[in-house]
Amino acid sequence: MKKVFITLLAIFIGQLLMAQKGTLRGTVYDSVTNETLIGATILKEGTTIGVQTDFDGQFSLQLEPGKHTIIFQFISYTTQRVEDVEIISNKVTVMNIKLGQNIEELGTVVVTATEVRNNVVAMDAVKRKETRMIDGGTSESFKRIGDNNAGDALKRITGVAVQEGKHVFVRGLGDRYTKTLLNSMSIPGLDPDKNSVQVDIFPTNLVDNIIIYKTFSPDLPGDFTGGLVDVKTKNFPDDKTISFGYRTSFNPDMNLNTDNIMFDSGNTFSFLGFNGKQGVPISPTRTIPDNTEGDRTLTYMTSKFDKVMRADKGKNWLNQGFSFSYSDQRDKGKNGKAYKLGYNAMINYSIDNLYYDNVEFGRYIKRAAAEDFELNKEEVRKGVLGQRDALLSGILSVALKKDSSSYTLNLFQTLGGTTQASNRISENFEQTGATLVEDILTYSQRSMSNAMLSGKHKFKKWDLNWSNSISYSTIDDPDFRLTALSVDQFTLDTALIPGDGATIARYFRELSELNNTFRVDMKFPISLKNGNRSYVKYGLQETYKERDFRILSYTFDHDLGAINSQIQGDPNWFFEEENIWTPEKDEGTYLISSPLDPANTYFATQFISAGYLLNELPISKLFKATYGIRIEHSKMFYTGQDQQGEHLYVNTETLNELNVLPSLNLIYNLSEKSNLRASFNHTLARPSFKEKSIAQIFDPITKRTFIGNIDLEETKVKNIDLRWEAFPKLGETFSATAFYKHFDGHIEVVSFETAPDNVQPINSGTSGMFGLELEFRKDLGFLSDDEQKFTLVSNVTLIESRLDMNEVILPSQTETEFDIRRDNARTGETIDQYRKMSGQPPFMVNGSLNYQNNRSGIDGNVSYNVQGKSLAIVGMGRVPDVYTQPFHSLNLKISKKIGKENKSKLSVSATNIIDQNRVDLYESFNAQDQTYSRFEIGRSFGVSYNYSF
Repeated sequence: MKKVFITLLAIFIGQLLMAQKGTLRGTVYDSVTNETLIGATILKEGTTIGVQTDFDGQFSLQLEPGKHTIIFQFISYTTQRVEDVEIISNKVTVMNIKLGQNIEELGTVVVTATEVRNNVVAMDAVKRKETRMIDGGTSESFKRIGDNNAGDALKRITGVAVQEGKHVFVRGLGDRYTKTLLNSMSIPGLDPDKNSVQVDIFPTNLVDNIIIYKTFSPDLPGDFTGGLVDVKTKNFPDDKTISFGYRTSFNPDMNLNTDNIMFDSGNTFSFLGFNGKQGVPISPTRTIPDNTEGDRTLTYMTSKFDKVMRADKGKNWLNQGFSFSYSDQRDKGKNGKAYKLGYNAMINYSIDNLYYDNVEFGRYIKRAAAEDFELNKEEVRKGVLGQRDALLSGILSVALKKDSSSYTLNLFQTLGGTTQASNRISENFEQTGATLVEDILTYSQRSMSNAMLSGKHKFKKWDLNWSNSISYSTIDDPDFRLTALSVDQFTLDTALIPGDGATIARYFRELSELNNTFRVDMKFPISLKNGNRSYVKYGLQETYKERDFRILSYTFDHDLGAINSQIQGDPNWFFEEENIWTPEKDEGTYLISSPLDPANTYFATQFISAGYLLNELPISKLFKATYGIRIEHSKMFYTGQDQQGEHLYVNTETLNELNVLPSLNLIYNLSEKSNLRASFNHTLARPSFKEKSIAQIFDPITKRTFIGNIDLEETKVKNIDLRWEAFPKLGETFSATAFYKHFDGHIEVVSFETAPDNVQPINSGTSGMFGLELEFRKDLGFLSDDEQKFTLVSNVTLIESRLDMNEVILPSQTETEFDIRRDNARTGETIDQYRKMSGQPPFMVNGSLNYQNNRSGIDGNVSYNVQGKSLAIVGMGRVPDVYTQPFHSLNLKISKKIGKENKSKLSVSATNIIDQNRVDLYESFNAQDQTYSRFEIGRSFGVSYNYSF
């Protein structure tokens, strides 16, 4: 018994002593290649206490509290001796080291711990040695500036624009040519029709780095042209972190506004982003009896629909957001059975209340007479729009590292719910001459669930990485409600007069999509005779996607036994119990249309098989090339039919393309601090399921219809880039990049001459764009000292694009776009053979002034962003072009660390300081510009608080 007691006491004392130790943790890099060093030795000077880096170059060393001198060693590298490394009991000290090669003379470099912590491996080191042209940011910079999510962080990267805080544009190329990856794997966003993911769902406290690839290499997906955004999360956090965040913002034009309008959707959990109420109230296959049949079933079916059709006034609240995250890594096991566990958990919730006063949508066409320049007003819709956006997202990841292998499981879930209510006046000046009062109520729920399992294996002479990602996305639009009533110009009474365009309609949209991607990559290092290191890399990737989509639309009529004045403009009146049609009174509101539209129900699949081979070859100490080839074979199949039933598709193959994508990236070291780069490659862009369909999707808010194009083809792109870059000192960059892109089959959205509110995607022949990117990041030394630092960052992108209109032919047309424009030219107007590419601004400007004070813990940032005017919708015939106008975004953010250990941070911000509006305009030769759409955004002022345990 005594021996047992002594043993237990010894174990207790040992555990107590162990608990008092601190941890030194970090990564060791090659200072030239920036690659991690496997098997580097880390020792406490004068002892045998030490460890070696694992196959990721990472280490973790337990030490007694106090100051220590640490030795970092690796064969054929200069030894680094770091003094005054402070270890705190039960705390983690993070230290990343870069060792320089020194074969001839193995010396020792002595630095202090403070210097090392300031020499954190940053994105500039990656950019300097990477053969591909990249930009990006690291977790350190995100923390310093106070970025809350990836959308905030991306705003300061060269050639990148982030619209509405979440949609990324690279080099002015929008979603079609920009792709988003999570840990190098494709995942769909809340809108699966978009190629890029809504980036504001990634909190920066879980992001290790964000890399934007501006040039292609064979180990990357081939379907990007502007840029590929790869968000890397932390698999093994440096330290245990528990973080809580809260933010709120106030827009005087939107929040706490008693004029705001909204409606009760009846969805109990809509404020969390998901629908708590059943959608379609009756079976879509059920036959709807005619009201002349006297069938009581018609009463039952009509009364099953929700009674609320009116947009009501009510005060909305402040915008708010909450976040919580937990991350840590643990060293487990002993005596050859040691392993490392890393885990991250995050939950993020936000709710934003928006109110747009004076929202306007217009429809204009050119007048018949060529000498009459002003646009003819056909219809104008003006009113107010209330909107509530709820977003709930969560990430859970677990990583295991043992011996020469690591495994990571990432679970990712997002739920988004958008409620909208609009009340407006619609005036028709051409066909009916009628005035309508419209109430529109919508609720849209979007979700995405993703599970990703990946592994990394380090063998003696080669590396193996694999990943499998499965995603399931849904869009559920349960019961879009539209009421449009005719207004008598004399009595102001309202009535349901279909001839005026008045209607009562309800829409139910359902979309589900499955996405499964598997990839495997193998890398073999090669030692060359000249002493340089090369490698060969090859891999395979398989992607399967399927989508199930349908729209159910219901319309209603009313046999009005009462006078029009009884309605009093109240849409709810039609669905009140006493106003529902019954056989006995043979009057009231009743359901009249069949919900099933064959063209709006389809099932589609896509298969993409890819393989690649590349080689990175150091031709000399100064000159390096990465070259290779990627082959992608894609197929699409479609099941559906048109409205007339004339064209029936049953798992019909609609796309079968084999693409060979060569790539060459070159880098030449002009000096130790400057490079010259060149890149030549082929990429592509594929049409989405929605675009390559025969579906007709109506938007009740804009009253516009998107019509699919089953004959749409892939876009083939040839890319050439040339870049000079210099890194004068740590944290400073100067670069100039010239690029050219040739597009074959660029996809554009065009309007119909006979129905301007209908738009359709088409392939627009051949086109090209030239561009110049200029970037600098400079420390303002005359304003800076050891305690405070000012940094000026600016990047400008100038773009010239052109498209040959002689190669653009619209569906069901025989004339080219050039011929159609010439036939509809105004007097004195010259029609050139070429025009700008749609969606391509002529310039982009980003600029920011950053302030950092280490002593006071104050950080500040003033940022500015603008894109030039771009062609949004291509007009045809008498329909004029629509242009998105520049939005000058000026924002301010100031943060202050609080507390002795700086665990708290308080931030204040102001966005859209110069009060810009989002406006799209019709433009025509010698005519006054007219409104296509207009939203008054207003200024926002925010406060956020973050606390880390």
